[in-house]
Amino acid sequence: MLMKKIMCILFMVSCSTVICQETDSLEIIEIPASYADRTGEPFTVKRDSLYIFRTPDVFLVNKKSFLAIKNVYQTTIQQDKMTKELVEKYSQTLRRNIDLERSLKINFTKSDSLDQIVYNRTQAVLGNTQRALDYTLHSLEKATNSLELIENTSKRERRKTILEKVLIGIAGFGAGVIVGISL
Repeated sequence: MLMKKIMCILFMVSCSTVICQETDSLEIIEIPASYADRTGEPFTVKRDSLYIFRTPDVFLVNKKSFLAIKNVYQTTIQQDKMTKELVEKYSQTLRRNIDLERSLKINFTKSDSLDQIVYNRTQAVLGNTQRALDYTLHSLEKATNSLELIENTSKRERRKTILEKVLIGIAGFGAGVIVGISL
């Protein structure tokens, strides 16, 4: 039994020297706990190197899987850039449309005030035109009445002159008869 113990100790000592010799030839790389919060390309693990991980979790991925994940990541970033650009363009369009709406409201307000001014002026012109028409109608009525008076007066004057002519004719005839009888 003692022999077994001695052999066991010798075997352990020989193994430890072999391991120590291999460890001395290997490079020991320590991965700090801050690596868990790091962004960017991960470390590439090299064969025949020793790593001490101070991070809470370690994910080992082969080269093909890493390249696939990297491709998906870059595509996502590009899509995020495209989405960001799309949102920026939409925001610019929205801001431009809001500015155009404000301008349109201002123009409508100006147009409404101009329409109101035109309406008020038109109402004033219509009022003046109505008064002018009323004055013209009143003047026409006076002129018509004056014409009727003149016509009636001229008819009376004609009758009067006809009557005077008839009377003068009768008087002349009577005078001629008196002169003719007296001669």
